[in-house]
Amino acid sequence: MLFQVFIMANNTELVIKALGFSPELLQDKITIIDSLLNDLNENIITSDDVSEQLEIMTKREKILNRQKKFCGIWLASDGRYKTKVPTADGGRKLIAKPTQEHLENYIVEYYKKLDKKPAKPCMRSIYPEWIDYKSKETSYANACNIQSRWKRYFTNASIIDIPFEELTTGAIKRWCVDVIAEMHLTDRQFKDMKSIMNMIFDYAVSFDIIQINLSRQVRGFSDKNFKQEEEKPVEEIVYNADAKHSVIKEAMEQFLKTQNIAYIAVCLNFSLGLRVGELVALRTSHINEDGTITICQEETKTYHKDADGTIHRDGYEIVNHTKTLSGNRRLILTPKARKYIDMAVKYNEANGFKDEDFIFLDKSGKRIHDHAINNVLRRLNGVRNEKDAFVIEGRPSGNHSIRRTTISELHEARVISEDTLKTFAGHKDISTTQKCYIHQTKDITEYAEEFAKVLDS
Repeated sequence: MLFQVFIMANNTELVIKALGFSPELLQDKITIIDSLLNDLNENIITSDDVSEQLEIMTKREKILNRQKKFCGIWLASDGRYKTKVPTADGGRKLIAKPTQEHLENYIVEYYKKLDKKPAKPCMRSIYPEWIDYKSKETSYANACNIQSRWKRYFTNASIIDIPFEELTTGAIKRWCVDVIAEMHLTDRQFKDMKSIMNMIFDYAVSFDIIQINLSRQVRGFSDKNFKQEEEKPVEEIVYNADAKHSVIKEAMEQFLKTQNIAYIAVCLNFSLGLRVGELVALRTSHINEDGTITICQEETKTYHKDADGTIHRDGYEIVNHTKTLSGNRRLILTPKARKYIDMAVKYNEANGFKDEDFIFLDKSGKRIHDHAINNVLRRLNGVRNEKDAFVIEGRPSGNHSIRRTTISELHEARVISEDTLKTFAGHKDISTTQKCYIHQTKDITEYAEEFAKVLDS
């Protein structure tokens, strides 16, 4: 409003005096103001434009006057303009520029940064150091997974820019409800999303940035809020006997036709039920004289971090452990399992292939990776082109279905104890095996005699 009054006077000299500028020393400012008022009169600019420019000039003048009181500007013997500016630790820093205008511009920007209040911490400001911490505390693989979820749920969300101290449990819950509705999240997807928020708040609490983890206090979401996950029929989770035999039969035919060793690996895994990383890490030195094979290594993905903190996958490596501490185990090599391993070893010998002592090597003689298994499984399950690679209906898909099938078959046979089944699966607790890996592999009609024995007795 004050600038508008000066402008209405439409007199350069009056405006200069009202703003406190000295006409004798500030001829350049007189020229600028005169030009602004002329442009205003000719309707080239508006009074708001003039007001904005005068405000910038006034702030600049205040900063330069502040610097002159602190330490003047002088022309040094080397022909440069110099001054000293205050530092955060109470000292002074010498600044030199080729012209006075360059030096004044530097001073103005320097004080703006010096006076700028540090931003209040929020989820966006904490995220870079937190994800770096997670990559070291857990692994780059886990951090990469978190990174993808952060991009999906949080990058463009307004809540991550709200300072922690301004957030409330109500505001967080309302945002969660909105996201669930807008993105049609299932209960599992929501828990994946909220776990990130919980962990960031945990991190902020651990460094005394905040005192309370409000995110963990947000609970009580109705099941009606979530999109219901469609439960797959059992025939899409595990292989029944017919599907299993057809897959093995076609895998053998495809191996003879293409010499792709991944088909033999698929056949073997119906006897071992390994994780795909364990399967491609098998070595001949893991085979024991007592007819067992030791599972003690796995393939993992490797990652690198860009200068901006983004984590990318860049390859594979073999590590001397499996997914869990209970994953190291010995498994029986059945006659069929030994047959498939012998086929792979003879294939390598016939072609002169050797990559350390890994069992499954590709046509170049190098160890195969997890994608080789996944690719042949998609083809065995009916996929014939990359466009449809992840659209398999009516059949199980992926190595995990083989693993579930093998564990389920052993469970149904009732020939080994639950403890032995847990060990075979490489699980710490039998509840994991029961909850996630045991499914009905036969049609219910095949249990007719058993039902009759129990129910009609």
